[in-house]
Amino acid sequence: MKAYYCIILVFFVLLTHTVLGQQKTQADIIKQIDLGIEAMGNKEHLASIETLLAAKETALQHDWHVQAFNATLNIGTNYYIMLDYGEALQYYLQAYEIAINHLGAKQKKVIYNNIGVLYIEEGDLLKAEEYFLKAYAISKEMGENEEIGACAVNLALLANEMGKLDLAASYIEEAEPLLKEKKNVILLAKIAKVKNLLLQDDLLAAEALALQILPQLDNLSIVAHGATVNSKITLLLTISDIYKAKHKYALARDYALQARAQQPNIEARIDIYEQLSNLYTSSELLPVAMAYKDSMLLATDSLNAKKNGALFESGNVKFQIQNYKNELIESKKALAEEKQFLYKLIIGVVVVMGFLIWLYKNNALKHKQQKKIIELELNKEKNDHLILEQQRQQQEAMALLEKERLKNELERKNRELTAKAMSVASKNELIEEVVQSLSSNSKIESDRQLKTQINDLKTHLRKDTQWDSFFTHFEELNRGFLDRLMAKHPKLTSNDIRFLTFIYMNLSYKEIASLLNITSQSCRKRKERISKKMDIPKDRSLQAYLSSI
Repeated sequence: MKAYYCIILVFFVLLTHTVLGQQKTQADIIKQIDLGIEAMGNKEHLASIETLLAAKETALQHDWHVQAFNATLNIGTNYYIMLDYGEALQYYLQAYEIAINHLGAKQKKVIYNNIGVLYIEEGDLLKAEEYFLKAYAISKEMGENEEIGACAVNLALLANEMGKLDLAASYIEEAEPLLKEKKNVILLAKIAKVKNLLLQDDLLAAEALALQILPQLDNLSIVAHGATVNSKITLLLTISDIYKAKHKYALARDYALQARAQQPNIEARIDIYEQLSNLYTSSELLPVAMAYKDSMLLATDSLNAKKNGALFESGNVKFQIQNYKNELIESKKALAEEKQFLYKLIIGVVVVMGFLIWLYKNNALKHKQQKKIIELELNKEKNDHLILEQQRQQQEAMALLEKERLKNELERKNRELTAKAMSVASKNELIEEVVQSLSSNSKIESDRQLKTQINDLKTHLRKDTQWDSFFTHFEELNRGFLDRLMAKHPKLTSNDIRFLTFIYMNLSYKEIASLLNITSQSCRKRKERISKKMDIPKDRSLQAYLSSI
């Protein structure tokens, strides 16, 4: 029996070796993608796309997602170079789907940047800003300073074009300290800053910065880090705009001519010719201006012809690629037929079936055990949840009890305070009766000293400091009530406040009249007057309103 299993094992080893011998390795696919990128750099777009498509198909078959992403991305870049932006966008979206399903944020950021560039070419700056912001947000989440800086530079350049000058300035300020090692991107940030200063009419600062960085674009070590001729042309045209704004037309023309000398491609000289035409018009050199206007029209026609040629080439490439796909399908069919006899052997081996049955039973047992474990865990989680719910309900009940206790305590202390106030009122009422009785005695009128003492007693009644003590205790028990009342109704007098305090404590008219030494009818009238003063609706009681403050 052991020998039998050994024969099966040898069979599977030989079968696996035979199948893998017909397949490409991951390293082969990486080399294939590099060859496709090299062909794209040499403008051999058909060969590049064919190579990258083959690499993509193989990578997808083996779930090599990084290689599938890179191949798809570079296919889109081929179409972008051929000015077929619609087809480029389709492949970028395919690469994006691979990124979100199988890869990480870094690949998504690359796609967002590429799509943003596409929208700039199409003139849709709002869409471009949307995708640049997505790339910028991912860089922030990843915490990669250089990538954050590079994304901020893209957003700054775009914000200048959209007229969002303050926003562009903030992006530039953020980017500069993050790009110490990225010399080419630092130069782009400074060029964006020059443009921003120009658009904000800060011509002196723009001129100084532009002339400072212009020589750096001639430094070979910096060019080696990625600064391009286009960067220098952009800066030269910006300097020309600065001198044009300063009405120094001779200097403006000189820098525009330098930009023309840097750009060998006539189709790319449209902006330069337009700048020179405007400058010579401003200098009243109309013949020269018209000549540059004609040059601009010729460059525009040449660019349109080039775009048409690129679109034709893109269509031809699509046709050739479709033929290549058909040939690839036929090749796959032939390969499938070659492998068919191997698969028939697998199906015919009874031992393999026995092995699969054993494996199935084993997995079924494991699955049953796992299901039981999951059920136990679910029951445990359910019990834990019930315990937590009971604890929460107990806590809520305790909180309600505590709230009720505090409420009862407050009512008790308010009753004590009311009793104290009533006691004070009773004392004052008794003293008032004694004073009135003495004052009505004719004998006292003749006793000057006694009359003076009676007047002092009346003054004491008017200045009874125990009322101050009453309000101090009231504020301690009902913290913030008086402050909130005065904040909402600043026109209330001190007598109004005192009356409202008694209403808040739910005293009757008779009790309030006794405390304030007035009649119950006066209490009612005062309540009506204060309610009107506070703009309280007639359908709402004063007590209910005060309780809501």
